[in-house]
Amino acid sequence: MNNPKGVVTLLGSGNSLGAYVPAVQLSRRLDAQGIRSEICVLENFYRDSIKNKVPAYRKAFHNDFNLAKKSAEFAHDISGSFDPLKVEQLLDEWEREGRNSFIATTGFWLPVLNQYRERHGSGGLKVDLLHLDAGISVSYVVYRELIGDFYRKIRFFDTSCSQMAMTLSITEQSAIPLAEREQRFTLHGGGWGIGTYKRACREMLAGGMQLNVLAYFDNDIEMSENVRYYMNDPNWSPWLKDGRGVHGFPPLGRIDSGYPVVYSRRDDYPPLFDIIRNSMAIISKPGGYSLFESLESATPFIFLEPFAKHEESNARYWIERGLGIWYDDWKTQGYAFEPLVRIHENLLQARASTIEYGGNLYAAENESNV
Repeated sequence: MNNPKGVVTLLGSGNSLGAYVPAVQLSRRLDAQGIRSEICVLENFYRDSIKNKVPAYRKAFHNDFNLAKKSAEFAHDISGSFDPLKVEQLLDEWEREGRNSFIATTGFWLPVLNQYRERHGSGGLKVDLLHLDAGISVSYVVYRELIGDFYRKIRFFDTSCSQMAMTLSITEQSAIPLAEREQRFTLHGGGWGIGTYKRACREMLAGGMQLNVLAYFDNDIEMSENVRYYMNDPNWSPWLKDGRGVHGFPPLGRIDSGYPVVYSRRDDYPPLFDIIRNSMAIISKPGGYSLFESLESATPFIFLEPFAKHEESNARYWIERGLGIWYDDWKTQGYAFEPLVRIHENLLQARASTIEYGGNLYAAENESNV
């Protein structure tokens, strides 16, 4: 890699697509500005014995939402999960190449960043810690004591005013007017398929509604004429680079009974975003990246039960600004169309007035206390 010192190092995590996809999104935006970047995925520096257990955790949390919620309550320092040799090799590489510009999408990178800062010194280091939730996510709570003034804390959600501080741009395309969209609702459970979206799916089908549903495993699929099922390619992994040697978005395929699934990829944003931007609403737990999808597509967000406190803050933030509604409240209103129209209009206004976070070299000063 030529001139590695000028490379922005993007620190993401494949354990959560909400901490992986933003890193890939930023990589594409930086490339468009002529700024080279490299993505490092957290789990690639774990001990193999720890990393190999992640798929089993994913399946367990998918099957048991209460177990997933408990895991957030007992989150802890993950320093013991790192392979010391892998981390040492990474730090040697950064030091050898003079890396000094970093963007982290999760606080779980802080033990590694602090080791690098001890080697390198704080002078000349530019590190943006992205807070992609309205509340303080678990990864930043765990490492609160490691976050010094030498890190720049980028808060996308300003709780002191009526609008977002910044957004992650997903597309330059204009939002599709709600009246021109398919009369379908998109339901999912975030990157790991957790939450109460299956119950919402059954209730909405009973009401005769048309749905798009993201499936995670084959046994999630219950074919119905009113449901279009989609699935990310099960052979894709955020830990692996694609044939071009870069980290990309998960390929998406539609599940049709009797037909082989054809998975297609996009280089500019996740293929699921095309489904979302043509939907009447997103129905999901209130994940942070889903807020950006809602804003960027002006798609109303109908919130299911949160996974953790920071997701509860996400829903509260969105609802207080007229950008979303709780699923149970919407159901009480008879799944009415009128609230979605108002929310769509509010999202259009919010999108027009929110500036883009373009990456480490262009970030606005946005210091907030963690």
